[in-house]
Amino acid sequence: MIDPGGVQWRVAVRTVIAAVAALLLTDAVVRSARLPGGMVVIATVLAVLLSRSLHATSLPHRLSALVYVPAIGIAAAFTGRFMLGHAVLGAAAFVAAVAASRYLMRFGGTVRRLGRLALTPLVSVLVVPVPPSAARATGPMWGGVAGLVAVVCVVTVTAVLPTRPAREAAAAARDVLRAATRLRALPVDAPGRVRARAVRDLHRAALTVEDRMAAARLPEGADHGPLDALSAAVLRVEVLAADTGTARGDRATGAPLGDDVPAPGADRWTAALAAVRTHAAAVRATPAREWPAADPPAARRSARGWRDPQPQTRLTAQLAAAMAAAFAVGHLAFPHRWTWTVITAFVVCSAARSRGDVVHRSGLRVAGAFTGAIIGTLVAHLVAGEAPLAVVVILGFLLAGVWLRDVTYAAWAFCVTSMLAVLYTMDGERGAALLVQRPEGILLGSACGIAAACFVLPLRTETVLRGRAARALHVLQDLLGAARADEPQPAEIRRLARAFDRATRDLTQAAAPARAHRSLIHRSLSHRLRTRVPAALDQPLPLLAPAADPATGPASGDGRSPGSGSGSGKGADRRGLLARVPRPRAARQAAPANDRATHAADWADALASCAPAIRAIAAGDTAELVASRPQLGLAALNTGQVRRRLGHRPDAEPPRRARGGPPHLVRLNAALADLYDRLPGDGPVRQPPAPATAPAAG
Repeated sequence: MIDPGGVQWRVAVRTVIAAVAALLLTDAVVRSARLPGGMVVIATVLAVLLSRSLHATSLPHRLSALVYVPAIGIAAAFTGRFMLGHAVLGAAAFVAAVAASRYLMRFGGTVRRLGRLALTPLVSVLVVPVPPSAARATGPMWGGVAGLVAVVCVVTVTAVLPTRPAREAAAAARDVLRAATRLRALPVDAPGRVRARAVRDLHRAALTVEDRMAAARLPEGADHGPLDALSAAVLRVEVLAADTGTARGDRATGAPLGDDVPAPGADRWTAALAAVRTHAAAVRATPAREWPAADPPAARRSARGWRDPQPQTRLTAQLAAAMAAAFAVGHLAFPHRWTWTVITAFVVCSAARSRGDVVHRSGLRVAGAFTGAIIGTLVAHLVAGEAPLAVVVILGFLLAGVWLRDVTYAAWAFCVTSMLAVLYTMDGERGAALLVQRPEGILLGSACGIAAACFVLPLRTETVLRGRAARALHVLQDLLGAARADEPQPAEIRRLARAFDRATRDLTQAAAPARAHRSLIHRSLSHRLRTRVPAALDQPLPLLAPAADPATGPASGDGRSPGSGSGSGKGADRRGLLARVPRPRAARQAAPANDRATHAADWADALASCAPAIRAIAAGDTAELVASRPQLGLAALNTGQVRRRLGHRPDAEPPRRARGGPPHLVRLNAALADLYDRLPGDGPVRQPPAPATAPAAG
């Protein structure tokens, strides 16, 4: 499921409409004033970039862009004009302007918004270099005119075609129904990957429903009941889907091996889906506008001062170094087509989160841009001389790129590079040599970005992952506290459960480079695991041993594996375990304690695997929460130990697994113990205590 509810498709359509409006309006201005046509392209590119920058912002912020963007556009145009006659000084001024704008984004509120808006005219000058004829005819003022036209078009389209979050939530709820229907229709012996993909599609659609309802601003005095009812109904469907996967032994839903959970009956499924359908219709009829997106808070000052710069400061220095190197290399290697190198260096470093993210984005950009440069150049030759057809092709690439941008960056890189190839061909660039020179420029720009990320104040990927994991665990601690309150509030617990889902989504996005590294570098672990697990089955396995029924206690003497298990013989256990091995992750489970290398992607995935159990907690009623208070207290204690382990505190103790209680709480405590074991620590991991029936405190 690419786009639940069609949310990104609507954003892409509004972006293209704003771009077309800017193109037509600027063309009319250019024709009436007899100005060069370069302004048309600049205004169109600005409209595309501003559509993303001004999306989900307040009306005062959009109106303030009418002042900020033209003023910065004049400065950007002057810088671009200066680069025509003074390449070195102009490049230095451009890099300084981009670095200053990027540095402003380390602050919060208005200053951050100003920094983001300031980057827009600068990037447009980089994407579409200042035409010499335009520079001579109008001077720097053309940048201000293009910026004003772009902002007017974006603000007008946003006002005429406003976002309707309630309708989008209802549309995403229909996608929840489709995903749940496909999941139920899967046969019992369906491959694990197929079932995991269906579960991911269902969760993505459900989280889209929650995001759009959170953005809905109802009229004063309006009833929030339909939104709360739809939230509870969607959550219930997700929990039923997780129970279905658990009953069928699906590890993709986060259940430990051996849990004996009955599959939900057809009546429960029918009632849950009917509730989603009914409440989605009520939400669709609810009038609502969109709340402006909240500004991220300003970064905290580092305790070590200048000796330990903040992440935003590090990323700003890396961006400046990468662009300076790209200007130098680009002018030396491609004197007339250096823009491809500089654009690539800017793209891979401007939105990077860490050193690994720069490498990952570079790989995606190289893959997408290489293909886009070749395809775009070939398409440009087919539409050469047909300006209207070329414009249609450019808008088609733009629509697809904006729509698929959040799906994969490679698709965005492909569409943008193809679009620029057609645009540059319209501007006079031709020749078969471009098929080689454009990919070469992209490769050199990526190399500049990677070198800057690795050698200029590098920011480790694991540091970023630990920060996001800490936020997720903090939300989990708040949720467990709310669930153990004297009078639990189901709506508040659901809100915290979805906050945990969003935190793990952020963690998953930041862990993409680590996951790619694990797939590429640690691929051989799968083969070693297949040869080591059969021999290790004769010894007690802390995490893969047969589990115990909550009512009868652990199945093995070490007491490390709660749940339910049935001893069906060593041969059957061996076949079942080998079929469930999740490749490199379980290699450390079967390895000796002194040979357990931990990969950051493993513990990030382990934290994300807690989400199904947390959603099951949020779906329970007040009576269930009160009855489960001892197990919730144990989960809170275990969460605290994991947070200590994450922070490298020496007083961290291994979590205790629950001996009994609701299955989802047994799975949550087992997942927290698994997460603790996967987190790298400063010393040897101490042996865990015996399974507990109740927490020591709270």
